[in-house]
Amino acid sequence: MRRLTFAGEFGARLAWLWRHRRRFSEAGRSAQPRLLVDISAIIRHDAQTGIQRVVRAVWSELARRNGGGFQLVPVYATNAHGYSYAPFDFLNAPLLQHPREPARLGAGDKFLGLDLSAHLLPKYRQQVQAWREQGATVHLVVYDLLPLLRPQWFNSRASDHFRNWFKVLAHDADQALCISKQVSRDLRDRLRDHAPGSTLSIAHMKMGGDIANSRPSQGICEQVSQLLDRLRFRPAILMVGTIEPRKAYDIALAAFEHLWRTRGGEAPDLVIVGKPGWKTSSLQQQLRTHPEHGKRLHWLDQVTDEGLGRLYEACRGLFMASHGEGFGLPLAEAMAQQRYVLARDLPVFREQNLPNLLFFEDDRPAVLSERLMELARIGPLSHQVKLNLTTWSECVDGLLASLEIEQSRPPSASAVSRPRP
Repeated sequence: MRRLTFAGEFGARLAWLWRHRRRFSEAGRSAQPRLLVDISAIIRHDAQTGIQRVVRAVWSELARRNGGGFQLVPVYATNAHGYSYAPFDFLNAPLLQHPREPARLGAGDKFLGLDLSAHLLPKYRQQVQAWREQGATVHLVVYDLLPLLRPQWFNSRASDHFRNWFKVLAHDADQALCISKQVSRDLRDRLRDHAPGSTLSIAHMKMGGDIANSRPSQGICEQVSQLLDRLRFRPAILMVGTIEPRKAYDIALAAFEHLWRTRGGEAPDLVIVGKPGWKTSSLQQQLRTHPEHGKRLHWLDQVTDEGLGRLYEACRGLFMASHGEGFGLPLAEAMAQQRYVLARDLPVFREQNLPNLLFFEDDRPAVLSERLMELARIGPLSHQVKLNLTTWSECVDGLLASLEIEQSRPPSASAVSRPRP
């Protein structure tokens, strides 16, 4: 069945590219320079992951400024068709059938690869190249390069998609917007070794961390509500992230099992908020069938942003055992909730220079469990500590500056949802 689906999508994609090949070379026209933003993943399904919280937050802040020096235009692609205009209110309404008019860019227009679309962008390289020939520029957000640097942590399809995406980034983009200095260093090293002739410009895009100002998804399900009631009387440590190899949930579980054996009732609960991922089927089965599941071990794979915010508040602290990150959004989210974090000692975490971070290096359960008890006892961060967090408004200020878009006061009525062809 998968082969039939792939063949159908491949045929539809070729047909779409052939049918619209001449339109790729037609420049778009508008009164103001346009910022065309890729929202290909979130328009079809908001998985409520960290990257999609970023996409929602940045898009919402850009939409608030729409018309103030630029015209904001959402675009998306699928496996069957290339980049086309999307409804401006895509976050409020499901994607229904509508004309898939190819996105056309001209001089002064900018394409922003905000969503994580490594599996789509390379399929429409012809379209991207045509935009640049018309004088538009291409700017891609780089969340990390881990599928290239640590392919053993990912399935082969993800690594293949990223290799193809990197070729577009290196040869068909004008600018990379890296979410941390660590990602910038990784990208420079990769370009030096694999694309030495690239003229790609590299800029830094600062991340925000306030869930409340990221256009959060709403609602508290019964499972989260019951857990919140329990945590009124029980200490708990929170972990946030997809169940995948680099997140080191196996190391975390071993440390908590040691705690539960040796510390009895004073040992904290472990609360995991994350989707089922790849290469961890045995670990996922272990979590679901664990003797402490539903008692001191809680895995929630469907939690809204509102629910996640409440869990940050209810837990004593955050545990970040990950072996590698592009930024580590939960660290900033915990800071916004006045919670301490016990994090693996990684340069990308040190880079954030947050006052709520405690670091560990030793994975042995007996050693790590003592650090977790320290986290459970430390209590919330003092309200007198200054929250030196970047806001999403400041994030977009920096983004627009990197894109060389001069802002002005937006008009009283927002611009039309789609540009005229």
